[in-house]
Amino acid sequence: MVAQIKNWISRRMAVGAFSKRLDVLRFALTRSFWTTIAAVCLNFAVYQLFWRLGFLNVTLPPDPWADAVVTAFVAGPICFLAYYLIGKAIRDLAISRDAFERLSRTDPLTGLMNRRAFIDVISALDRPYVVAVLDIDRFKVINDTHGHAAGDAVLVEFSRELRRVFGRDAAVARLGGEEFGVILRDRAKEETIAAMDLVRAALATRTFDGEGAPISVTFSAGVARGDGKIGYSVWLTHADKALYLAKAAGRNRIVHSDDILAAVSGTEKPVGKIAV
Repeated sequence: MVAQIKNWISRRMAVGAFSKRLDVLRFALTRSFWTTIAAVCLNFAVYQLFWRLGFLNVTLPPDPWADAVVTAFVAGPICFLAYYLIGKAIRDLAISRDAFERLSRTDPLTGLMNRRAFIDVISALDRPYVVAVLDIDRFKVINDTHGHAAGDAVLVEFSRELRRVFGRDAAVARLGGEEFGVILRDRAKEETIAAMDLVRAALATRTFDGEGAPISVTFSAGVARGDGKIGYSVWLTHADKALYLAKAAGRNRIVHSDDILAAVSGTEKPVGKIAV
């Protein structure tokens, strides 16, 4: 019985049945009405049973209708209060669960999606898309020069700028540290590079406040096109490798994963360890 109640509560929460106060009131009124009707019927049945069995010398009430009204007036308010408190508890639990779910999927510093939420979004895609991995150039220097508080401020402002320039059509996440992920609608390689380069140029021309000291920020990015068929990890790996090439080529630039083939075939010189 306990398991069934838990399952019922979970199912009701899953469909948003207790998302509003009106839902709680409706739940309490409906349940208390039918419970009161059941109490009145049970009252009649118990009187009849005890009277026929001669149990405790119980006799039938002289006015059954008056007895039914009294039973309803006693049981109704008690049932309503009990169901209202239960409904309110379920609603509070649903709100708490939703809040926890949002927190578990949100980066606490920037308010962007975190890596978990980003992976959930990209793994659910069943059509072609573009994924980009961005990394702020020489972020360690910003922390060492201006302090970690200034570094955090840069991350917050950088995140706001990403949301502004990419708009609602893109999913933007902070993957960790100074690394960000973006999922864009499908487009050709040239269009992808052009769109990303506009973002890069826009961010390169503005400065961020580092507790009174202006900080210039650039980023490097690797881009890959996912087909929506092969697992997302393949394309995310390709984007990471393209980001590596962008860093190796001097930072502050965009590299498409298609360019990796050219690098492997020998048109690009091998690169050593890259400082970020």
